[in-house]
Amino acid sequence: METNKTNQEKISYILNELITNHNTKSIQEVFSSEYIVHTSKKDYKGHKIIIKWAKNLHDFLSDLKIVKIQFLVQTEDLIVWKRTLRGKIKPSKNKNLKTSKTIQWDEMIVSKFKNGFIIEEWNNSEFLGVLFSKPN
Repeated sequence: METNKTNQEKISYILNELITNHNTKSIQEVFSSEYIVHTSKKDYKGHKIIIKWAKNLHDFLSDLKIVKIQFLVQTEDLIVWKRTLRGKIKPSKNKNLKTSKTIQWDEMIVSKFKNGFIIEEWNNSEFLGVLFSKPN
């Protein structure tokens, strides 16, 4: 990856690598080794959580796509952004899930940069709500 990329370009690049290209090797180019992500349930540290997140999405969903990336607010070291992802549920042991159902969900993220790397993020995802929602 080019070192002179903007922070927005880094986010777009790594999301494309993780979702479209199934490539986790690029994580160290964008995320600090001291990376931490805060979710509604728990805080996670390190690159392993990013690798696990990407693997779980690809294991659970086929036809995984980035629908949209919206950059909402930006300062020198902080970006507030929203990603919309879509995928088709793969067959699993969970009988509550409708196999082959396509789901689409939004995630709101705040990414904090330090020395050109994402060092900290806050993530709020609609994934589980959409996954287990009943059709109207």
